[in-house]
Amino acid sequence: MSDLNEDHAAIADGAERFALATFGPERARALADRDDVALRSAGAEGWLALLAPEANGGAGQGHSAACAVAESFAGHLAPMSYANVAATAPLLAELGFERLEDALNGRLLVACAIRAAADDRVRVSSAQAGYRLAGSCRGVFWGGAADYFLVEASDAGQPVLALVSRSASGASVVARSTVDGLGVADVTFSDSKVECALHGAPAVRALLWLRSSLAVLSAAELIGVSETALRLTLEHLKTRQQFGRPLGSFQALQFKAVDAYAGLALARALTKQAARLLDSDATGAFAAAAAARAKAGDAAIFLHRAAVQMHGAIGFSEEHTIGLCLKRALSLSVAWGNSGDWRGAIALAPGGAEGVAFRTDTAADAVFRKDVRTWIDAELPDRLRSLPTRPSVADALWWHGKLYERGWIAPSWPKEYGGMGASVAQMIILYEELGAAGAPEISGQAIYHFGPILQIFGTPGQKARFLPEMLSGAVMWCQGYSEPGAGSDLASLRTRAVRDGDHFIVNGSKIWTTWGQHAHWMFALVRTNPVVKKQEGITFLMIDMSSHGVTRRPIRTIAGEEEFAEIFFDDVRVPIENVVGEIDGGWRVANAVLEKERLHGANPIRCAQMIARVKSAAGASGLLHEPSFADRFARAEIDHVALSATFAQIVEIAETGARSRGDFAFAKLVAGELQQQLCELLAEACGPMAAVSEPLTFGEDRITPGVAYMQNRRVTIYGGSSEVQRLLIARRVLGLTTPR
Repeated sequence: MSDLNEDHAAIADGAERFALATFGPERARALADRDDVALRSAGAEGWLALLAPEANGGAGQGHSAACAVAESFAGHLAPMSYANVAATAPLLAELGFERLEDALNGRLLVACAIRAAADDRVRVSSAQAGYRLAGSCRGVFWGGAADYFLVEASDAGQPVLALVSRSASGASVVARSTVDGLGVADVTFSDSKVECALHGAPAVRALLWLRSSLAVLSAAELIGVSETALRLTLEHLKTRQQFGRPLGSFQALQFKAVDAYAGLALARALTKQAARLLDSDATGAFAAAAAARAKAGDAAIFLHRAAVQMHGAIGFSEEHTIGLCLKRALSLSVAWGNSGDWRGAIALAPGGAEGVAFRTDTAADAVFRKDVRTWIDAELPDRLRSLPTRPSVADALWWHGKLYERGWIAPSWPKEYGGMGASVAQMIILYEELGAAGAPEISGQAIYHFGPILQIFGTPGQKARFLPEMLSGAVMWCQGYSEPGAGSDLASLRTRAVRDGDHFIVNGSKIWTTWGQHAHWMFALVRTNPVVKKQEGITFLMIDMSSHGVTRRPIRTIAGEEEFAEIFFDDVRVPIENVVGEIDGGWRVANAVLEKERLHGANPIRCAQMIARVKSAAGASGLLHEPSFADRFARAEIDHVALSATFAQIVEIAETGARSRGDFAFAKLVAGELQQQLCELLAEACGPMAAVSEPLTFGEDRITPGVAYMQNRRVTIYGGSSEVQRLLIARRVLGLTTPR
């Protein structure tokens, strides 16, 4: 796993070296349900005892480190379930198991006979000599090779965590082979003696911890094997020739690969954060772990199906490793419950998916959050809360002014430029509270997109002149990128700027310019050199919209508002001093602006608002409890939790100034499509009233489903359409060639 601390990185590196030397496809092909040599080798190196307390002979590490090991082992097709052996070790110590050392060294194997949700088929009875077990457990993962079983049972309604020997009287094990060789077993107990057990509250705590641990570690295993499958697939796409060109140059396969990558990236971010929560014993840790496991299972199956398909016939042959990956992914995806089971388990957790928080407020953060919430409650009128569209220009500027007066208009701007200079925690808190209150959008072109870029590329004079007016809202900016013949293909720009002394003469047009009919200034891309390579002849220019020769035509959207405008330039004179960066060097500046725009577009707050609306409408109609709808809504909630985990990491990356390797494009892609999925769920929840353009009332919530549905069509278009984002990710992140 990436972004580990120094100690965990060393553990991950060691695990990778061990797995590379010990496991691999040939060992996996042996299809042995128990590879004692591999198990004991891992035990001898201390990998099985990573989570066990040091006092009991373990390493006393946390799940962040253990997940890194699980990824490496699964990525090399280890003939074992690392999640099983790592998760059971701490509980064996708590149970006082006499043969703990044998378990930690791999000399015996304990299988977990539990499922994602409580299973009440096994019962215990008290006897003078101890507990006795009766009942059956079906499909115990790795159960055919187990020496002992860690069983979830009940005693007159009270939970019990019991350890039973395979050789106990009345214990019967029927082993079943699986496609990946690890096997499962049906285990039956008939008055079988329990060696040791936890009962009541200790059992509740232990079972919650065990489920959480199995969830997050098996999610990491699914990510590990999926990483291998993705790597193999990308290699195949880059080297396999079809119709005289690499398979990876075909757009359909690029899109399929990107979607597989995106699902895996969401699962990875969520698993990493869930491991952190589990290690800190945070509220919502189980829900986060269950969400990670559900997402990793779905992502792994999608990725492996796509991988085999993209390999073609060779992918269906036993001799190729991709088939081994698919087999292991299938086996892991149903161990201890499938993704649907884990989604159902989240609903039973306190707070459900909404209870998951990837950070805990410090005392100072809590004070800041209270300050923000109190101020919003006092200043934001009800008429501007949860609007289905953008507010009017007057209302947007009014709200801009209120935030400016409070000092919160530009949380990410440094204080030297008049910004808030907020910490990552403060920015997230401010976004969360504004989103929770349904605060209206401001015109973000200056604050979120251009302002931060001007701070980097602008001259001292440009900064001194323009940044203060951006902050105050005295000057509204718009973006001049798209043209009638160059939407997301910015390299095909035709708006020309010809130098005339100390001015440029600009001719051409821009379109889909948000609030261009109201803006005072535009930051635009213009072609200044038609001879060189397309990207090399573009300049980034600031244009005064009151200049002679500028004409504006408002464009009405399907949401019923004049959000866009087409701007025409007819011999518009622009001073050379308005160039940002270098002449003919605007492509670099433009890409920086787009990164900022995509980061802003990836903010999960809008999805959180939509989730609240869906829950309100579906709760009122009763659809929230209909199984099919509930499962689809749970998938969307998990994607939102995963997006939140991803966004938190991206914000941290952005704050350190490190490059994100295309993660901005990935997160923006996910956020936009998730918003649209939620709009579709909202329409379904509203039933016959879904197309209504007037507000509907659900309890205290006012929802305009028809307008919201139309308005959210734009989120997968602006800032580069989803299709363009996929092409960018395919080329820049996955290394696939550009289609010709």
